[in-house]
Parts: sequence; structure tokens; C-alpha cells
Amino acid sequence: MRKGVKKRGLSPVVASVLLIFLVLVLASLIFLWARGFISEQVEKFGNPIEEACESVVFDAGIADRIGGQITLEVVNRGDVNIHHLDIKMVSGGNSEIGQFDFSVDAGEAFSDAVYLRMENGDTPEEVVVYPALIGTIKGKHSNNPFTCNDQGKTLIL
Repeated sequence: MRKGVKKRGLSPVVASVLLIFLVLVLASLIFLWARGFISEQVEKFGNPIEEACESVVFDAGIADRIGGQITLEVVNRGDVNIHHLDIKMVSGGNSEIGQFDFSVDAGEAFSDAVYLRMENGDTPEEVVVYPALIGTIKGKHSNNPFTCNDQGKTLIL
């Protein structure tokens, strides 16, 4: 062994600073990763919007059918305004999601002719209509639509 060679390590202060920095970086990464799993809470009437979905009562039906065009009739029997309707078209094993951009206020009815065609050109065998409400994002002054997936009505074409 050589004489006069001194082995030195990190000082305790530098080691502590490096450990704290490493912990902060890991905590930031975990927070950013987990933030994708936590959605913003949407409220309606000061309560979570899921509770407002339970108050949605509506009927959807086909009033008329001419070729590939149907007349969709929606009656809102509840006391919550429906902002728009999301639809799920099903044909065989395939399904597609779409949207009807019309609103139905509480206690009112709406009827409109719509053309239902899937991207591959097929006519859907059934359509599931879901009401979508508009709510306020908690802690912010912006609105966000929320689809009530438990309130869907299935229409057989």
C-alpha cells in the first residue's frame, strides 16, 4: 500500500443534500404519474355530478324511419337539463361512439332526423343513447360535460 494517499468520501452535508434532492425528484415523478389516475371532480347543483345523473329521467325512441335516416325523439321527464346525447352504435361485434349535439331541457321533448351510419358503412343494429350533463369543475370556473353511463336507453333498429 502507498503511504500518503488519503481516501476521501462525500461529506455528510453533500450526501444529505443529494438524498433530499433524489427524494424530491422521485416524489415529483410519482405525483405526475398518479395525477393521470385522479380525475377532476365535476359538480352540478353543488353536489358530485354522479348524484345529478341519478335524477335524469328520459325516454328515447324512434318516431319515424326512412331508409338510413331515423327520427329520434327524446323526452326529458326529469328535472335536470340534458346538455347533449352521447350514442353508442353497435353492429355485429363492432361499436362506435358518437354524439348528438342538441339539448333537451327539463320537462321538454325534442325530435330530430338523424342519419346513422358507422365508419365502415354499416347501418347499426342497435343504438344506446346516453344523456350528458354539463357541470362545473370543482375549484374552477369552467364547465365540463359528463356522460351518465348508467342511464343509457337501448334502441333496436
